Amino acid sequence: MPETPNYKDFCREVYLQTYESTYPIELRDGVSAAAQQAARLSAQRKAIDRALVEGLLHFSPEVSEREIWEAIGITHKINVANLSDFNIAEQDQEPVINKSISAHQSWIKSSGHSFERYISNIDSADLQHNEVRFILQSDLTKMIKENRLANTAEDIAGLRSWGKDFDLYAIQAVHGETHVFGCIQSKTSIRDRVGRDVTFSRNAMEGLFWSAAVTLDGAFLNMPEFIHMVNGGGSYSSNGWHGMYAMSGIQESNGRIYKVDDSLNLFVAHAISTARQFISDRRMLNHEWNA
Repeated sequence: MPETPNYKDFCREVYLQTYESTYPIELRDGVSAAAQQAARLSAQRKAIDRALVEGLLHFSPEVSEREIWEAIGITHKINVANLSDFNIAEQDQEPVINKSISAHQSWIKSSGHSFERYISNIDSADLQHNEVRFILQSDLTKMIKENRLANTAEDIAGLRSWGKDFDLYAIQAVHGETHVFGCIQSKTSIRDRVGRDVTFSRNAMEGLFWSAAVTLDGAFLNMPEFIHMVNGGGSYSSNGWHGMYAMSGIQESNGRIYKVDDSLNLFVAHAISTARQFISDRRMLNHEWNA
């Protein structure tokens, strides 16, 4: 009786056979670099599709869809990386890929936390004079737990429910009482989970909080989709943030998209302006508010 094939080996063989047979067919527009890249992408998509279908047909439900997907994923990553060009033996390629992915994920997490600390450590005479600070999400959690905020019970419930939707918060001390008035998202790249983040931002604006985002790399803010997401327009009926502040990637400000330098002086000025509005008449801090 023939031995049942291992699902990992099966998915790998189907993927590679499909890719190798499809690539030459797709390469019908010449051998330019652009044509080769287009052929590779098309062949890879067809290889993924076929391996997934064949894998499910042969192994589901005994092997879960997630396991089959992961088996195809590692084969695809090895195929794209082409590690043989670096004289890495075939049996070593999967561990190398996994270590590289782990290192990349570690960098994303570490760099993101570092950028959050960079913003929270902004210290200027204007901030001190107005008793405004930017605090990390973990600091907010501690302040809520210790009942150190003067916000309303409704505010506190909202802040507590948002959990990690925001990376930092803007607070101000007035006559010894501390209020949260702003919710801040910090991103090394604005594309990271931006579709999810705009929903969180709108929740904050509906709660009459200042909602701002600061990004180290705002290159994607040159694209119409992202411009509309921030400012409103296109398929977006209204603005997604009170302000989006980009330290690089854009040449000039555009509506609610603001070009800032590493001092973040404009971001600081807008925070102070909003803090004053929060105290004087918070009702104005709807989505239309402009600092």
